Amino acid sequence: MRCGVVVDNELNNDIRVLREIRILKEQGFEIYVLCFGFRNTYTSPVAEINITRINIPGKLKDILFFFLNTIPVYEWLWASRIKKFIISNSLEVLHVHDLYMARAAHYGIKQSKKDIPLILDLHENYPFTVTTYNWTKGFFRNLISRPGEWLKKEKKYLDYADWIIVLSTDFRDLLVARYPELSIESFVVLPNVPDLSQVSKRGNKIVQNPFNQKFPVLFYYGVIAERRGVFDALEVFIDLVKENYHVNFLLIGPVDKKDTPRFLKLIQQKFLSGRVHYIPWIDSNDLPSYLETVDICVAPFHKNPQHESGVANKIYEYMLGGKPIIASNCIPQQNLIEKHNCGLVFSSNSEFKGAIAKLLEDKGLRDRLGENGYDAIMKEYNFGFVKDNLILLYKKIPGKIR
Repeated sequence: MRCGVVVDNELNNDIRVLREIRILKEQGFEIYVLCFGFRNTYTSPVAEINITRINIPGKLKDILFFFLNTIPVYEWLWASRIKKFIISNSLEVLHVHDLYMARAAHYGIKQSKKDIPLILDLHENYPFTVTTYNWTKGFFRNLISRPGEWLKKEKKYLDYADWIIVLSTDFRDLLVARYPELSIESFVVLPNVPDLSQVSKRGNKIVQNPFNQKFPVLFYYGVIAERRGVFDALEVFIDLVKENYHVNFLLIGPVDKKDTPRFLKLIQQKFLSGRVHYIPWIDSNDLPSYLETVDICVAPFHKNPQHESGVANKIYEYMLGGKPIIASNCIPQQNLIEKHNCGLVFSSNSEFKGAIAKLLEDKGLRDRLGENGYDAIMKEYNFGFVKDNLILLYKKIPGKIR
């Protein structure tokens, strides 16, 4: 089967998409990818796949996307390129990532005059998520980007797809409850669990503990933004330092532009000197090496529809690293942590602070919770156990591989 994958980023660092491509290649499918290219040169992230890159400055891409709900040039561009992509590669199925790409994919298929099925892969609860982004906030930004339109358009965009991939049964059930016309049989659940077949291929970077004091280290990995609860985590950490708890904090990830001044002001306070270490970016392959240097991992996401659409991949990465987790009470991650007793859950900053204090004072508990999380990944939460959901979906396509 000749499968076309469309994703509006650079592909190379999109872990979810790359996992799916590897699984499909193992099944003998020919994979063709259409994506953006913001740089001049790339190495192929997966052997023997055909990649077509739309070379465009990243800033221009952001501007076009910003205006999508006002002047849909972004969709026109993608529809045109998808049409050519389908025809030139004689594609038999199109697998498109993210809700906002559905209409462009639909029109690309229609313009190609090829009757091929469309698989829509939802990475998040986009109609809610987009309202939390800083680039949509403020009177004029909101007026132009119109983030509220996405909830109105969601059903129409979902209807363009023959099958829909979601992160969790919770999100699937939410969509079916919201739109009863959608058939539950059209959904496939594919959570962001680790691909253990790739773990041994990760880099062996040696990472030194960046702190002079040998205190336990809190760790946060991912985008640093208010909506992710990072400022709550910093405020709790500051309280603990003021109360003379022996603890350090390592944060890794890009900071939302609007949140940068606030973030830097917090971590650059004199009394935190030597107690906070910030790294803007690492190769995802190096994450296991950093996990070896930390003691407690935090996932303080604000409780909202986006963070209740599935379990973030960082939770599974923390578990794979054998580290205890302290997480907010977003339902999917709370259920996971409580089911496997691999961390502590909080619903307020006072509970957050209490959870950190409890683990700081009890290394044995930290070790037990970390071991429980690691065991759960090995026995249940890895791509080896869920990849059949993706394989079976492709085998449903009429007249294709059985």
